[in-house]
Formats: sequence, C-alpha cells, structure tokens
Amino acid sequence: MTAAPVDRGAQAERTRLAWRRTALAMTVVSLLIVRLALHAGITPVRAAALVVACGVWVFFLIVAQRRIWSLARPAESTPDGAPEQPPVNAAVRSPALAAVSCLAMALVGVALTVDLWSLPLWR
Repeated sequence: MTAAPVDRGAQAERTRLAWRRTALAMTVVSLLIVRLALHAGITPVRAAALVVACGVWVFFLIVAQRRIWSLARPAESTPDGAPEQPPVNAAVRSPALAAVSCLAMALVGVALTVDLWSLPLWR
C-alpha cells in the first residue's frame, strides 16, 4: 500500500481562501459597526468609532492581501533543488496582525455598545 501523494498547492489554496473569507467577515463587521454608529446620530464617540473601525478594516485588508499574495507566489528553490522554506517571521506576523485587528474591532464594538446602551434603538 502506497501513501497518497501530498499536494502542497491545495494547502496554500485553502489558506488563501481562508484569508479571503476572513477579510469578507471583517468587511461585514465593519459595515455593521458603521450602521450601528449612524443609526442614532453622530456624537464624538461614534465618530471616533467610525474612524477607528474604518482604519482597522483597511489595515486588515492590507495584511490579508499581502498574505494572499505571499501564498500565491511560487516556492523558490535552493541551489540543491529543495524548496526554500519561507521565513518563520512571515508566517507568524500576518496571523498576529490579524488577531490584533480583530481585537481592535471588538473593542470598537464594545465602545459603541456602551455608548448606545441607554438609547431605545429597537422601537
């Protein structure tokens, strides 16, 4: 019995698709934050939340797109023909920056919730 061949291209494709799905989810969260902030009128807290949410969204899109591009790049080989491993820094930095972006977006959501808590939004 022989082992099934490993398709390393499929793994990179799945990872690229996961980054795209995460970017789409971040876009939806950003749009919901904008809708929530604009629903009851603009105050300084809501304006700041909008600015921060849009900034975090753009930052996350840049991080995700750079990671997608790096995964789409063909693997370079060393002089002996073995595939060159990407630096660990690149594999750790993008998920860490994505986690920071998600945490920042969650904090914006909490700030908006606290700001809007006393308003009767659902009448």
